[in-house]
Amino acid sequence: MRRALLLLIPLVSFSVGGVSAQEKTSSAKSSCSICINGMHLESSPYDFSIKSEWPFLAVGVMSTAAGIVAQSINHPTAFTDAELMNLDRQDIFFVDRGAANNWSPASARASDIVRSTSILLPAFFLTNHHTKKEISMLLVMSLEVLTTNFGATQLVKNIVNRARPFTYNTDLLFTTRSKKNDKLSFFSGHTSHTAAFSFFIAKVLTDYHPNARNKFKVIVWSIAVLIPATTAVLRVKAGKHFPTDVIAGYVVGASIGYLIPQLHKLKKRKLNNLSIIPTFTGGGGGVRVAYGF
Repeated sequence: MRRALLLLIPLVSFSVGGVSAQEKTSSAKSSCSICINGMHLESSPYDFSIKSEWPFLAVGVMSTAAGIVAQSINHPTAFTDAELMNLDRQDIFFVDRGAANNWSPASARASDIVRSTSILLPAFFLTNHHTKKEISMLLVMSLEVLTTNFGATQLVKNIVNRARPFTYNTDLLFTTRSKKNDKLSFFSGHTSHTAAFSFFIAKVLTDYHPNARNKFKVIVWSIAVLIPATTAVLRVKAGKHFPTDVIAGYVVGASIGYLIPQLHKLKKRKLNNLSIIPTFTGGGGGVRVAYGF
C-alpha cells in the first residue's frame, strides 16, 4: 500500500503540469461512442479547485497519519510457540471457522498481483476524451481514495489485532504461522484497496456519461464488482483472511471509492442550493442554513 502511494503521487504532479496543454489542444467534441445516439450531452460532473479540494486532501492525509500512528503504537509482533498452541478453532465465529483449514501461497501471490495492478486503473481515464481532458482532477481524486482507504484499513487492523486463519492450521509449521503481520486479519486490505479503486473508476465513468448505453453501464459495474470479489475469494483461499474480513474490506473500500466522487458531484451545485438566512425572534437573532439537493 505504501508503494502504491508513492506510485500515484508522481502521476498527480505530472498531470497538473500537463492538463492545461491537453485542454488547449482538445476540441469540444460532442460525439461519444459510449452515449446513447452517439452524442455526449453532459458537462463535467464535478467541481474541482485547489481551494475547495483541501478538505478531501486533509481527510486523506489525516486518515493515513492515523493508520501509521496506530501501527507504530501497536507494533505487531509474531506469535510465540506458546501462543500458537493456545489458539483454539472453537473460538472462531462459526461463519469463519472453515477458513482456518485454508492455505495456498499461489492464491496469496495472485491476490498480491491484483492489488498492485489496481493502482494503474486510473490510467483508464486516458482512453476517453471526456475524462482525459480532466485527468489532473481525476488523479487527485484517485490519491484521495487511496490515502483515505489506506489509513482506514491500517487503523482498524491495528486496533482489532485479529489472528489470520492459517495461524490456526496445525498442519503448518510454527515458523510458517509466526510472522509479525499475522495478527492483522481484520479487515482485508487487499479487498478494500481493489474495491475502492474499482468502484471509484466505475462511478467516475458513469458520472461522466449519465446517458451512456445500458450495455456500457452493465459492463463497467460488473467489472467493478468482480475485481474485489475475486480478490476476496483469493484471500480466503490463501488462508490470509476470514470471510468476515473480506466482506468488511469490500464494504469499506467500495464505500470510499463511491463516496469521494459523489461528494465532488454534490459540491458542484452547493452554491446554488445553499441558502443562509438571518432570523429574528423575540428572544434574539440567529441564522438559518438550508441546503437542498
